[in-house]
Amino acid sequence: MSWIELKLNFPQDRLEDVSAYLFALGCEGINVTESGILIYFATYKWTREVQKGMIEFLRHFEPNFSNRNIKIAALTEHDWLSDWKKSFQPIRIGERIIVKPPWDDFQAREGECVLTINPEMAFGTGHHESTKLMIIEIEKTLIPDMRILDVGTGSGILAILAKKMNAASVMAIDNDIEAVRNAQENARLNHVAGGLMIALGELADLPDDKYDLILANVNRNMLIQSADSFAQLLETDGKLIISGLLMSDESAILPVYLNSGFGLIRKTAMKEWLACVFKLERKKSNDEPGRDRYRNEFNPASDRPVE
Repeated sequence: MSWIELKLNFPQDRLEDVSAYLFALGCEGINVTESGILIYFATYKWTREVQKGMIEFLRHFEPNFSNRNIKIAALTEHDWLSDWKKSFQPIRIGERIIVKPPWDDFQAREGECVLTINPEMAFGTGHHESTKLMIIEIEKTLIPDMRILDVGTGSGILAILAKKMNAASVMAIDNDIEAVRNAQENARLNHVAGGLMIALGELADLPDDKYDLILANVNRNMLIQSADSFAQLLETDGKLIISGLLMSDESAILPVYLNSGFGLIRKTAMKEWLACVFKLERKKSNDEPGRDRYRNEFNPASDRPVE
């Protein structure tokens, strides 16, 4: 896969204001350097319409921002991964979770859980706020011997964490073959291949099994379209953790899930990102309207280094 690197002449102190929009636009990674802000798009996602939309949005913060403030370079897969590795350092998430790359010889302290993630194509390295929120909520919610479904697994980071927290079984799916291959590699790196199934597919492809906990760090449209499907796949009283949402999406998401039989347990925010934890309180009857299953996309992006 080929990549586009964009070097933005844009104030770094405004990056927090615009990063959510850039990821929603299809950006796969952000790297802040001394010389400027670097953002990365898969070549097929970088279109004239995306470029125009990005410039118009950034002008809300820098009125004179234009094409002259963007330097575009084409990268090979090797170039992209090399740049990404330089910016990928171990981070601590929640109370005891450490996410590190395979080339870092981090020594865990007693009680810490270390996830080794090879950041191929930035499919979920633990650096993005939505992934951090999911990890924090999994720590609070997962009970040993639960049956877990991870939708839009990306790097497999959430599925691997679930298995390390002694889930009885974990089914992880993604509709991107490169993500599936990366997740399988990460499962091997973490020695959790047993009891963890990683498959190319979508919700509609799953057998009629039931789960105690579903994890879904995906985009807003996927979450809206999948509420009824999640309810059908969960045991009654089962839990659901979702993210990939902006705080501004809350008013669109909550009514859909309440209508599908879920009760909100809690919601957590980090910067502009939101995670919600639900409990399935009732199953919808057959004569209630349902929602179509929807193809899934996945996101990833920074926190404090491990001390």
